[in-house]
Amino acid sequence: MISPPEKSNAPSSTESVGPSPAVPPSNDGWRGAYVESGSSFWTRHKTVINFWLDAALLVLFLVLAWEMAILRLAFPKGAGDRWRLLNHTAADWQDLAFNTFCVFSLGIVLHVMLHWSWIVATIQTRLLNRKATRDDGSHTMIGVGVLFVLIHLLAGGILWARWAIVEVR
Repeated sequence: MISPPEKSNAPSSTESVGPSPAVPPSNDGWRGAYVESGSSFWTRHKTVINFWLDAALLVLFLVLAWEMAILRLAFPKGAGDRWRLLNHTAADWQDLAFNTFCVFSLGIVLHVMLHWSWIVATIQTRLLNRKATRDDGSHTMIGVGVLFVLIHLLAGGILWARWAIVEVR
């Protein structure tokens, strides 16, 4: 008869070493799914909100890809007002694609904001080989600073294009 192995005093790979954390892990998918009963709306519904945001981003991406394919493949080059699809000109389709892109971009920014704690923790632990720290507000300020720099780089590129454009006759 085979007897079960005796339990040693050393912790197994599935057991935690040391006391449990003073603060329960957040419900952001990378620390577990613990949700406190008296927790905030965001903590209770974070997974569902992230799911629907990601689903909306997928739909927006597919719509944008379809609109760009229509512009590239259906309309001839230099299509004017005589060429129409669903009673809209190529210029109308370009406006629609740009508007879809703007909504998609806002969704991406919101997606990054909702996952910011995970992004910071991943950078700290995986790229910088440091222990993840609690956010004291500095992580948020870094995120705002990065967003500020990116928006200004984008605006600078647009201003440069406005300055550098020439009309060829």
